[in-house]
Parts: sequence; C-alpha cells; structure tokens
Amino acid sequence: MDLLVLAREFDLPPRWDGLLVVQWTPWEPQPHAFICPPSKARDCCPACASPEPRVHARGMVALRADLTRAQWEYEEENRARLRKLAHKRAQVALWRLYAFRCQDCRHDQVWDTDTDEWWDLDHTDYGTEGSTA
Repeated sequence: MDLLVLAREFDLPPRWDGLLVVQWTPWEPQPHAFICPPSKARDCCPACASPEPRVHARGMVALRADLTRAQWEYEEENRARLRKLAHKRAQVALWRLYAFRCQDCRHDQVWDTDTDEWWDLDHTDYGTEGSTA
C-alpha cells in the first residue's frame, strides 16, 4: 500500500464540490448482477488494471451548502423521533454518490448520479475541504 493512501485524513471525501457535507456508508462488496448471457468483459481498475472486484460505498449529500454535520445529525434525531411521520419533514440530504475502491491499489472512483459524471479521486480529495471540481 502506498504512503499517500496511509496518509489520507479521511477514508472518503467529507465534502462534495468543497461545499456539501457527505455521509458515506461502510464499504461493501459489489452486488453480483445476473446477466444472461454473462458478460465476457471484466470490470477492471482504471489505475492498476486489477481484475479483482471493487468494493463500493454510497454517499448521502446535503442539499444545502450551509448545512453543518451537527445540524444534519440533529435533523436525523428529530426524524427518528417522528417515526412514521418523518416523511412530513423536508429532506436535508439525498443519496447521490457511489464510490468504488480497488482492493489492490486503493484507487477510488466516484459516480455522481446528479451529473452522471465519474471522478477519479486524488490525494487532495481526502482533506477537510473534501473533493473539489
């Protein structure tokens, strides 16, 4: 594993576009999709060409740039108390990002479903400012 991976301040960017707070799910194996007939192409890492399956994490992104992590947590506590009525409160964040990590070289790619763009993360994306365009 290279030193840049070990020196990351965060496992994934804590902010998206440098403004919006992100909460990530834990890493999970990619689900196996059943395709008939099975695809002959293997999804490989764009950085090291490893054919090993990558793990993925989902990112929920705040809808407003002024929303802090503490405010988000407070809102989630309120929604939990409301239970079945939680849908009546306005959403503060939406599922928007999917991160994919190579298990060999630890290279991360993120798919932004809002813009349908793929981003290759570099060492600058793992600091307190997060990922910026």
